[in-house]
Amino acid sequence: MTQKTVLLVEDEVFVAMDIQMTLEDEGWTVAGPFPSTADALSYLDENIPTCAILDVRLTDGDVFPVADKLKETNIPFVFHSGHADGKALEEVYPDSAFCQKPCLPTSLLQQVTRLLSRDEPQRRAAAG
Repeated sequence: MTQKTVLLVEDEVFVAMDIQMTLEDEGWTVAGPFPSTADALSYLDENIPTCAILDVRLTDGDVFPVADKLKETNIPFVFHSGHADGKALEEVYPDSAFCQKPCLPTSLLQQVTRLLSRDEPQRRAAAG
């Protein structure tokens, strides 16, 4: 079985723990949680996750540099925020998804699963 890794970028400790436990219970490896854009970008310099969950407002600013890097490398991601306009985000990042905080971690997992199943044919073609 292929290892599934989700990059978790979240600066709220209890929210991050809840999401992390849910993902790990479903067999995911969680990279992070990273509380800052700088930490997440450092991780992405050396690693390629299967997908990502991104809080929009972080300790060092907005997560958009991370979202841009994920978009450039065709890694699917879900924005998870109580401070952002989901429709505006999906206009700029049309291949992403949005979950309004607060939401259940299982809702995030469903969004990740939906994005991955939608992108599966493209990943198979790229793999050769």
